[in-house]
Amino acid sequence: MKSKPNTNIIVLSCAIISLVLAGCAQQQQRGRYQTTPAVTKTPEKTPQPTNPGGYGPSYTSFEENGSRWTRGSMAFPTGLRESSGLLIEKTVPAEVLVGQKFDYAYKIINLTDYPIHMVTLTDRVSHNFTSAEADPNPADSRDGVATWQLGTLGPKETRIIHVKGSSAEEGSVTTCGWATYSPLLCEDVRVVKANLQLIKTAPAEVVICDPIPMTLTVKNTGSSGLTAVKVSDPLPDGLSSDGKSSLAFDAGNLAPGESREFKFAAAASKPGGYVNKAQATSAQGVQAEASSTTVVREPVLTVACASPDERYMGRPFDVAFTVVNKGDVAAAGTVLEVPIPNGLTVKSASNGGQVSANKISWDLGSVAPEATQKVSANFVSANAGNFQFSPAAKGSCAKPVASSCQTRIVGVAAILLEKADDPDPVGIGETTTYTVKVTNQGSAEDNNVRMVVTIAAELTPVSATGDGVISGQTVTFPAVAHLAAKDAVTYKIVAKGVKPGDGRTRFELNSDMLKGAVLAEESTHVY
Repeated sequence: MKSKPNTNIIVLSCAIISLVLAGCAQQQQRGRYQTTPAVTKTPEKTPQPTNPGGYGPSYTSFEENGSRWTRGSMAFPTGLRESSGLLIEKTVPAEVLVGQKFDYAYKIINLTDYPIHMVTLTDRVSHNFTSAEADPNPADSRDGVATWQLGTLGPKETRIIHVKGSSAEEGSVTTCGWATYSPLLCEDVRVVKANLQLIKTAPAEVVICDPIPMTLTVKNTGSSGLTAVKVSDPLPDGLSSDGKSSLAFDAGNLAPGESREFKFAAAASKPGGYVNKAQATSAQGVQAEASSTTVVREPVLTVACASPDERYMGRPFDVAFTVVNKGDVAAAGTVLEVPIPNGLTVKSASNGGQVSANKISWDLGSVAPEATQKVSANFVSANAGNFQFSPAAKGSCAKPVASSCQTRIVGVAAILLEKADDPDPVGIGETTTYTVKVTNQGSAEDNNVRMVVTIAAELTPVSATGDGVISGQTVTFPAVAHLAAKDAVTYKIVAKGVKPGDGRTRFELNSDMLKGAVLAEESTHVY
């Protein structure tokens, strides 16, 4: 704010109330100021303003409501309106009756477009005036001098002061007023506060395969502009964003109330709770911190397989598969797949299992934490062998898992022993031929097939096919290591009658599949 040059110049404006207001009379001070009475003649018509627009006071007389009034004005402090800050106008009645209460008024006007400060109006009145009241009341009043402390007048503002009183004597009441003010050269120094706010938002809970959306909002919450605002976010161990473990953002300059927002997505390498703290700083030395906590959960699947150790060819058997979620969140989109081993045929699959040419699939949906899903399939095989089952389970956010089990398919070894002698009967010195046939009528291979023949005492063995070894009455044939299903082996023994009687030749068959020896006899009559 700029003010006009100031010197506390006091200019006296006097108004003399008598039958005619004539001007300022000479005064002398005796506690109150006295005025030498002046006898004038009332003008017949309203006088014109004196000294209009010139230096010093000017006066104007006028009539209002049948009464005559005088108004004086004076510019302070220079006496000229164009170089002054205040204009004082005072209106007084031209004449009053003895003892009659009358009113006179000051109008204090700020001539400038700027506030004027510490404005004071002083009114000095002669001793023959008795004050009754004033509006507003003066700050000080003594010995005929009253002072009003008006404080600050705004641009072009006007204040009015009314004084009421009376005089008990004929003559003139003189009232003089002046004003002072103090021009102030004022400049505002704005005191501002630098303050920074940082807000970090992140979901409270996510599944490990999902990205973690994070938002950092930095805001200037102070009244001062901020420069070189930067935000840093060191991610905790186990979190990263585009392969980075720490992020930095440049927010630039922020006006009061202005904010910047930064978004990024983090990924977790393992489950657990992550506390993420970020910091914002500025060139003004203010900083702010914010943190978020995100719990990363993970579904953990296990799969188990249960199959019989051994089953017979052609006989159906069940294999059970069990999927369990050992994690702390549901495993959505869980699928179980079991490849079909070559040589097996799927007869059925439980729980809506879908059978294709080479696998069985189950859509298990969402498996809750610690929940178990059990399914099974029924298989059959026409061939013997070891068959391995390899179930694999996975979810949309669960790591794939696998296990295995196996079943040995075996056939039924059905050994048939056939024997005959030709001719029968046989004479002494004559020979007969024993024919032995061992057939595997079953569905499985038999191993280590062994044949031993004990010739009756009425005969003596002469020869044997198939590398049979004759020892006394016993003929032992070499073991057949593998006798496939439906295969047969035939042995021949030539024996000669040596004494008459009903001889009994004994046949003994053993193999790995047989729990005990198969025994048979052939009767041969020797004469």
